[in-house]
Amino acid sequence: MRGKVTYLAIAATLGIISLKYQFHFIAVLLSVFYFFYLSIYRKYYLLFSSIIIFFIFSLYFHLSEINNRSNLGAGEYKSQAMLGGEYFLDGDFFRGILIDQTGEKLSFTYYIKTYEEKLNIEKLQPGQQCYFQGELEKPKLPTMPNAFNYREYLFNQKIHWRAKLNSISACHKQDKGIMTVLQKIRKNGLMLIEKYYPESSRGIVQALIFGERSLIADEVETAYEELGIVHLLAISGLHVGLLVGGLYYFFIRIGLTHTRTRLLLICFLPAYIVLTGGAPSVTRASVMVIIYFLLRIFKWRVSPADIISMTYLLMLLLNPYELFHIGFQLSFLVSFILIISSKIIVHSHSWFMRSSLIAIFSQLGAAPILFYHFHEISILSLPMNLIFVPFYSFLVLPLALITFCLQLLHIGSLFIHFLNIIISYSHHFVQFAASFKLFTLAFGKPSILLLFLYVFSILFFFIQFERAASVKEKVRSFVPLLFIFMLHFLVPFLNPYGKVMAIDVGQGDSILIQQPFKRGIYLIDTGGKLNFSEKGEWAERNKEFSIAKEITIPYLKSVGVTKIDLLFLTHGDTDHIGEVSHLLDGMKVKEIILPIGFIRGDLEKEIIKKAIEKKVKITTVKKGDYIKKNGLRFDVLSPEKLTESKNDDSLVLYSKIGGLSWLFTGDLEHQGEKEIIRKYDLLTADVLKVGHHGSKGSTSDEFLNTIKPSIGIVSAGYNNRYNHPHKDVVEKLKERDIPLFRTDIQGAIMYEYKGNRGTFSIHPPYDTVREEDE
Repeated sequence: MRGKVTYLAIAATLGIISLKYQFHFIAVLLSVFYFFYLSIYRKYYLLFSSIIIFFIFSLYFHLSEINNRSNLGAGEYKSQAMLGGEYFLDGDFFRGILIDQTGEKLSFTYYIKTYEEKLNIEKLQPGQQCYFQGELEKPKLPTMPNAFNYREYLFNQKIHWRAKLNSISACHKQDKGIMTVLQKIRKNGLMLIEKYYPESSRGIVQALIFGERSLIADEVETAYEELGIVHLLAISGLHVGLLVGGLYYFFIRIGLTHTRTRLLLICFLPAYIVLTGGAPSVTRASVMVIIYFLLRIFKWRVSPADIISMTYLLMLLLNPYELFHIGFQLSFLVSFILIISSKIIVHSHSWFMRSSLIAIFSQLGAAPILFYHFHEISILSLPMNLIFVPFYSFLVLPLALITFCLQLLHIGSLFIHFLNIIISYSHHFVQFAASFKLFTLAFGKPSILLLFLYVFSILFFFIQFERAASVKEKVRSFVPLLFIFMLHFLVPFLNPYGKVMAIDVGQGDSILIQQPFKRGIYLIDTGGKLNFSEKGEWAERNKEFSIAKEITIPYLKSVGVTKIDLLFLTHGDTDHIGEVSHLLDGMKVKEIILPIGFIRGDLEKEIIKKAIEKKVKITTVKKGDYIKKNGLRFDVLSPEKLTESKNDDSLVLYSKIGGLSWLFTGDLEHQGEKEIIRKYDLLTADVLKVGHHGSKGSTSDEFLNTIKPSIGIVSAGYNNRYNHPHKDVVEKLKERDIPLFRTDIQGAIMYEYKGNRGTFSIHPPYDTVREEDE
């Protein structure tokens, strides 16, 4: 019976998951259900084999967890270490992996001080030994719900520390191992592409040949992601298949036997994995080809399902943590889906139908993982895949390889120009298609229950689709899955809980308000990154960190939010409004609320221009006005007239939410506070968003005595240069027994309510984000 290894692969997966989540009820239930299924169908040999594999992989993962420990500690770091093959240089920012003298891997970051130093760093090669000085700290935990867990990501790579380097010096001898040689070849290839290819195409060529996406423009990569075709910007199994097929044909044509060709490719593919950065899709496809060739050499007949299952088990044996890599999950799941549905695909009568079925089945199979990690889906994904998969596979990829080889001989300039024209036009088309936000549906992160419903409905679809004898029956097989899609989409509209959240935007302000049943979404300020660098053009980066793109928008999508009803901008400081442009690009905003006299500089002018371009309604308010939207009212307490202080002219809002009264003060300082209590001498508030991040010039004794808050919230960056919140402000609140929540220490601050009752929590709720402060 074929497909036996697949049963063992499932058992191995259940064994690792059960131990990873400490034999959680759901993992145990799945395992029992699986073993019960094997016993019902009297697959006793597979049952006993699966049980053995289950415990072997559980034990193996347990041993891996025990050995995944660090011998280093937090604090000062001074050591000779080797530069790993994975590093990235952008402007004045240098990051990558170090290999300590103990053999332990460290993630490092370094800010280059001078142009001359950058030139020296550009000359560094993988395997070189340098003297590194800096501080070791634990990688950051996620400070927002549903956010990417960077610490866990590094832990799964057996990296436990982040080295914040102060200096890199005394770089000398280089390791001469085969791995280092291959990594050096990879780096030289990347540098050649960066030197000779135009800016618009160099990132794509690097991605398709070496698996490096760092030079792809943010707006281009985002557009590909939104349309569900970002997999084209990585080396996929199809790309490996085309390369191996081309080389196989070439070697046969020059006279090599089939056996020698297979042996040659078996030797080549491990090196190719290193050259392409070891991406899961490349590793999976390459190992599958190696196993297939070995089986052909020894004349063993094995089903495709067993070959991919063998590959899966081998990769888990090499590194069981691969199971928790998104790329690994998607690569194997989509490949397996296509294998088990191959009968349906090959029986199709036309190339277009076969291509359509491959795209549909791939999208359906990957849907649970995509929803869980990325929370959205594009309706245009299917047609875009139908167009761009063959376009990239049979035109862009071959041209990239040909131009690269020709450029090695210094004769590829004309072909590079032609390739650049093709890539540029394709980028424009993708960005144009992605601009239609109407076709992108953010369902939100599914619950565990919804994930199970997705899995079972997808399995039901494939089983019934294969059995269906008519078109009507085939369409009917999709009904349960369509029902789950609808249920997932409706979940936010059925949620009776509302939220008020101080988003962790570092040194800045951003308050999100979500009404129950998704009745209204309001955002007060966006945060923004302050730039103090005056180093020059050489220090400018191609990819700047964006709070809106990396924090705010992903969170909103994770809870099923696709538009903001009201965006309040308190004043023109960058740390409050610096992300507005990025937010407008990535999220639909219906209306912006500004205080009088908002426009005082270039940043404010740019925001107004952008809002007009996006056809966003702009409303200006002053003291005495109020805004009422979907039953929620915001009273404007300030400003009344303009002063010379941008901070004291902040938009101050008062609202009653979830049974509590809230005072949102922007960057209000002492003078502005005096005006508020002079005009509203009876004003009190349960929750005070402490003004100006808790600076010494805010939150006076008189203001606190008048407002009488029960809770204070400070939004500030960890270890910020201003020492916000100031110790005097913290002491004032402490003297009055006012609990203080701080984003710099506790991450995002959330008040979740139902009706007039609610609860405050921090994120992550199970731990403090800044362990150094414990």
